[in-house]
Amino acid sequence: MILTRRSMELATAAAIAAFGGAMVAGSLQLSVGWAATGPQSGYFPFRLGLLLCTVSALLFVQAAVSVRDGTGFASREQLLRSLSMFGPTLLLVLAMPWVGCYAATAVYLLYMARVHGDFSWPRATAVALTTVLVLYLVFERWFQVPLAKGPIEAWLGLSA
Repeated sequence: MILTRRSMELATAAAIAAFGGAMVAGSLQLSVGWAATGPQSGYFPFRLGLLLCTVSALLFVQAAVSVRDGTGFASREQLLRSLSMFGPTLLLVLAMPWVGCYAATAVYLLYMARVHGDFSWPRATAVALTTVLVLYLVFERWFQVPLAKGPIEAWLGLSA
């Protein structure tokens, strides 16, 4: 069975609607109004969820009405290229709790720069390490928001 462009656009609209609905439902467990001190905790998520539901309804109607051809959603090569990006990203997310955010991100960026960016090893390493250093400085030092750390960060003395 071939996935058509129309079926994928309808499925995407439905997924956006489900996400927006979950946001609305979660926000309703909080206060969604405006208090004397400003917006309450559910104010922005509630409105964003409503906006997502509205947009998904418009996308659903647009896909149902305008996309009539039975063209395939993607070729085999296009799907393989997408998977070559999705696989490493999934590994990044799965590795973060165990090896830490910074180490996993450095390995991910190194891989992506080498494989998909055609960077040389020195340039890919410089990009990965510089990016991770900037992320560390911004989150840990500037915003003072600690991210997940693993054994490498502990070995470097950064887990305190």
